[in-house]
Amino acid sequence: MSGTVDRPILHTERLILRPFETRDVEPGVEYLITDRSVFMGGPYSRHDAWTHCCHLIGHWAVRGFGLFVICLKGTDEAIGDVGPFRPEGWPENEIGWGLWQPQHEGHGYVTEAALAARRYAFEVLGWETAVSYIDPDNARSLAVAKRLGCTLDTDAAFPDLPDWDGTLVYRHPNPRLASR
Repeated sequence: MSGTVDRPILHTERLILRPFETRDVEPGVEYLITDRSVFMGGPYSRHDAWTHCCHLIGHWAVRGFGLFVICLKGTDEAIGDVGPFRPEGWPENEIGWGLWQPQHEGHGYVTEAALAARRYAFEVLGWETAVSYIDPDNARSLAVAKRLGCTLDTDAAFPDLPDWDGTLVYRHPNPRLASR
């Protein structure tokens, strides 16, 4: 899929999830150049952070889906990202997430956003399965995976990239299969 894509906007009780756009590049860069991005391969140089954010926009154009930015209802400020993701070289579809500033932690925003994004991936995109790749030292993401009902999958493949040794793979439950 390329060119024109459906640009869905998801709503939850407290959040709006919208596709990553050019206006989100600078806030994304500001996050990626900090130590907060250590579990996502960071901190990045400013150039690499910019390239990464542009990749997120391009992912929508090429794949027809991608990470959503997380916005609190009543604002249009991106506070993080979440959603379906499968860049070149990923062996499986992923549900990824991250919060960009510490003041937004501890409110359940990531879990709320990830539930909506996962529902979109399974129900709209038709995914049968999805994983989340998590650094074993990322306690916050491990806690989110557990709140989402994910289970550790020791047999799952992960991207063949440097520094991925030890990465944990958590398998998401498919809500369509759970309701049968």
